[in-house]
Amino acid sequence: MSRPRVLLVTPLPPYPPDNGGMIRVLTLARACARRADLSLLTFVRDRGERRFQQNAAAMALGRVFREVHAVPMETTGLPPDACPDLPKIALDWYSPEMAARVRELSPHFDVVHIEFLQMAFYAHFVRGARKVLTEHDLSHLSLSRSYFREWAGPGRSSQVAEWRHVRRFHRNACSLYDRVVTLTHGDLSLLRRAVPGVRAALIPTGVDCARFSFHPESEAAPDLDFVFVGHYPHYPNEDAALWFTRRVLPLIRRVRPKARMALVGSSPTGAVSALAGNGVTVTGAVPDVRPWLDRARIFVAPVRLGFGVKGKVLEAFARGRAVVATRAVARGLAGAVPGRHLLAADSPREFADACLSLLERPGLRTGLAARGRALVERRCDWSLSCRLLSGLYEELA
Repeated sequence: MSRPRVLLVTPLPPYPPDNGGMIRVLTLARACARRADLSLLTFVRDRGERRFQQNAAAMALGRVFREVHAVPMETTGLPPDACPDLPKIALDWYSPEMAARVRELSPHFDVVHIEFLQMAFYAHFVRGARKVLTEHDLSHLSLSRSYFREWAGPGRSSQVAEWRHVRRFHRNACSLYDRVVTLTHGDLSLLRRAVPGVRAALIPTGVDCARFSFHPESEAAPDLDFVFVGHYPHYPNEDAALWFTRRVLPLIRRVRPKARMALVGSSPTGAVSALAGNGVTVTGAVPDVRPWLDRARIFVAPVRLGFGVKGKVLEAFARGRAVVATRAVARGLAGAVPGRHLLAADSPREFADACLSLLERPGLRTGLAARGRALVERRCDWSLSCRLLSGLYEELA
């Protein structure tokens, strides 16, 4: 059988992979390139300080993709009245030049695979190829779990209207695709309820168990109590960092006054950067998160907004860190049982108590860490997801 020809369409070059979504995109692309001919179509900047980084990234991806096609980011940014049917999340990424490139390139491929909801409307311009959309986060299907920065005060009514607009856009976009890929069983069920008749597939996010080898606390000599990893322009990560540091950490410090915390990850916002000091470290982007995982006794995942699976928690499991997470995060981890693989808590008091119980009970940390590692080895290695996606390409082609 001939190798499927696949055009992957992304909002930005997935290199360097500095957030969960791009880690997933690049990991799956590298693996699927063994069984399919993959090309990339993406935006890069022609101007500004990031143009060199993004153009270098596009060149580096030539080792993964057969061809790399780039459209200037500056071709986006049309006024709202140019495309009144598009919600802001999509209008911000609409480019007539990108639409033309999709129309031009797609007849040469068996499958066009579009990543992220904001790019979903480009399916309108695909010609002669099967279409796949990956839904990285279905938070737009729940008003309470959506993440708007202006969710209180006078901006609330406009945000509710925008949420409804996104819902309609999402429902219409899904009807254009031969498959809509979700990341968790919960997301798959939610999608099927929200869009009856959708042709959906589950391809879970995984972890590289070889790279994130088991490094238990007994070998790591941790000097931090807690670590959190996030790409902070993504609002659920900013919210998690602020909520834990402002609401939970003070409760912990009533018992453990010297408790220390590291907020690790790319592009910290001004609000996150302001948390630095008094035992809180804000690192910015780091070349490797593993040393920071090793330095902490506990990995916290206080993410309250959004859906999907948090790859950062899978990495913490694999590395051998005990985890405290919100119940929303725990529900996205296939096979993870609160109390057996991690501790789950939602309110500030409950979250603080869970953290204190782990700080005071090394044996509990050790047991959770060992069972978390066993879980990801059994169910979450990237090899399973790569086989599923390669199989999907071959089926559609």
